[in-house]
Amino acid sequence: MEIRIDKNVFYAGVQKVQGIVEPKGAMPILAHLLITAEKDGINIKATDLEMGIQGFYPANVIKEGSVSLNARKLFDILRELPDQEIHLVQEENHWMTLKSGRSKFRLPGLSADEFPKFPEYSEDALMQFSGLHLKEMIRKTQFATSPDETRQALNALLLEKNNGVATIVGTDGHRLSLIHRPLLKSQDDASDPTSFLLPKKTLMEILKLVEEDDAEFSFSEKGNHLAFIHGREVVVSRKIEGKFPNYKQVVPQDNKLQVVINKEELLHALKRVAILADEKSKMVRFEISEDSLVLVSDATDQGAAREELTIAYQGEEISIGLNARYVLDILSVVDSEEVTLNLKDQNHSCLITVEKDKDYLGIVMPMRL
Repeated sequence: MEIRIDKNVFYAGVQKVQGIVEPKGAMPILAHLLITAEKDGINIKATDLEMGIQGFYPANVIKEGSVSLNARKLFDILRELPDQEIHLVQEENHWMTLKSGRSKFRLPGLSADEFPKFPEYSEDALMQFSGLHLKEMIRKTQFATSPDETRQALNALLLEKNNGVATIVGTDGHRLSLIHRPLLKSQDDASDPTSFLLPKKTLMEILKLVEEDDAEFSFSEKGNHLAFIHGREVVVSRKIEGKFPNYKQVVPQDNKLQVVINKEELLHALKRVAILADEKSKMVRFEISEDSLVLVSDATDQGAAREELTIAYQGEEISIGLNARYVLDILSVVDSEEVTLNLKDQNHSCLITVEKDKDYLGIVMPMRL
């Protein structure tokens, strides 16, 4: 195997796939990338056995072949090299020589035969997303998933397709984030609507591939695997088993008390008040009255904080306890200047909506005052 390749092309390809390798796993091969030189470029693959990523990148292939190299070592070397052509040559016993300008490295490799078989996937698209919408949908929902990996369904995002519209939902049982966006294309059949559980780790890797808003991403399923495909870049993931909560039952339908407030003012005031909130609960009390919202944190021996904001509100007085971090997570992904807090009473969840985007919402469960 011998190739010459642009440093930035090679570095970008390695960067996109190396995030899933297992640097200290039981199988040393999982800390490696599989590099295969073909007719007009190289194919780079990585897998952790649960998911796989591959991409194809143009190169001057002098001699075809394949080798498995340590992902972290290769990535660190490429990151520090100047923007010059890289010359990669395979030697005996899977050793590789990497030259760039006046720099030279010898790297031990492993046989390509030892690398796990890449998961099979289908190229028949069930859905097609624009890069803009796919990136936005992941960004506005992934934070709401549960960090508990034993609760697989809540550690994933729900993807639904219905009448040409995709819905992605994330929840950990205490808060929820939901977004609808139109698909570029969808395969309409008798099984519509359809739904899938998407591993959060998989979606975070997909974000690395979304470089252009007008890029197209296809979504497919085959057997026990799901795949997102962009040109010759592919992310394949094993399906998650489990039942996602009925999120439609959680969305409040009668929260008639509406508080309209400037997003940036609320975000920064809440950040300040949350500094002195209880370390574990992160609870901040929202005291709402005519034209006024007071944020209070005083249930801690660390001190107390109070901020008053002017709001557009003429309804009855209400006080509700909310986890400040959960509210801040939602505010941080909202693109509008104003948000609306839709409330019922202190015992019912707070629905956060945006007037200019009816297809996005966030929900935060109340806390005992």
